[in-house]
Amino acid sequence: MRGSPFLPALVVGLALILAACGDTTASSAEPSQATESTPPPSESAAASEAAEPSEAAGAEETVRLSQFAFEPEELTIAVGTTVNFVNADSAAHTVTEGTEGTAVEGAIIDEELEQNGSTSYTFDEAGTFDITCKFHPSMQLTITVEG
Repeated sequence: MRGSPFLPALVVGLALILAACGDTTASSAEPSQATESTPPPSESAAASEAAEPSEAAGAEETVRLSQFAFEPEELTIAVGTTVNFVNADSAAHTVTEGTEGTAVEGAIIDEELEQNGSTSYTFDEAGTFDITCKFHPSMQLTITVEG
């Protein structure tokens, strides 16, 4: 009688192993089905390229002013992207088109930001824009706008 309780346990264990093997086969078939519905890479790339201009029009990036530096110090964006500048530092800063603390003539942006202040600018033209802080000339940011 002692061996008889082990027989049902053995049958249940064997059934679980077979069920697990069956699930593995089913799950390995699922990715191939998903792959079949995914367009070939050439079609995906074409769709992405077509969608880029509309995505760029509403795109946003954030630049933090922290520890007396722009973070990041270099940024590449698409035409139509809005850049949000957030002063997360203990001191006031400026977001000024220029270099080494000096604004260029006709600067596209020249805003003073108090602690926790922010400003935004939408870059509508391709080019390279140097941004500086007039209060702290060592703070430099280069924004490359592509498009």
